[in-house]
Amino acid sequence: MKLWKFLLMLAGLTAAGGVLLLGANFLLLPFLVHGNEEVTMPDLTGLNAEQVQEILRPLGLEVEVARTTPHPSLAPGLVLDQTPAPEAMVRGGRIVRLVTSEGPPAGSLPDLRGLSAAQAQATLQRENFRLGRTVTLQKPGVTQPVVAYQDPPAGTVLTRGEKVDLVIAEPAPATVLRMPDLRGLPLYRARQVVTDAGLVLAPVDYVRTSDLDPNHILQQSPVPGTRVRQGDRLELVASSR
Repeated sequence: MKLWKFLLMLAGLTAAGGVLLLGANFLLLPFLVHGNEEVTMPDLTGLNAEQVQEILRPLGLEVEVARTTPHPSLAPGLVLDQTPAPEAMVRGGRIVRLVTSEGPPAGSLPDLRGLSAAQAQATLQRENFRLGRTVTLQKPGVTQPVVAYQDPPAGTVLTRGEKVDLVIAEPAPATVLRMPDLRGLPLYRARQVVTDAGLVLAPVDYVRTSDLDPNHILQQSPVPGTRVRQGDRLELVASSR
């Protein structure tokens, strides 16, 4: 009877030992294998942290971000470089050190006012910014389409790759008007009338005369009453001593 109990106890211990051995096989063997065998280092370039972990964990490799650095096109958090390099043979338990992207560096936005739409876009591309929305408006006195406003304004510090919106000023339809009579007016007043009318003043000629005080209008071309358009050229002759 005692022998029978002893045999049963021995069988139980043997079975328990087998279970423990089997568990050790599943739990410890992968660790031992990964800790000793060499594996080929995968290429992690362009991957994010989650993707890196999914690849390295089954290989028994650890990961560490050594540093971050700006990159003109790679989004923040993506891998730029790695040590060991791709295709290198490494042992399990090795720490893989990564250099990840901070995203595009920041820069000061250039002044685009006065440029044509094509020039503004070329400037943005050269500075690694992108053209956003473009709105056009008609503005008196403008002879050709140019950038009138930009958002954000010039000098704003932006991340490279950000968009910049532009307002393009286009020539307004010319307004027909009657040429005002400027004769006898002081030159400064005549200049103001010309500016308000949207006309272009040519260099002023001067004639010596005693009939008027200096810097008063003697003649004008076109003559008063002539139909003119905004942007037309006006010539004046003023008095001098």
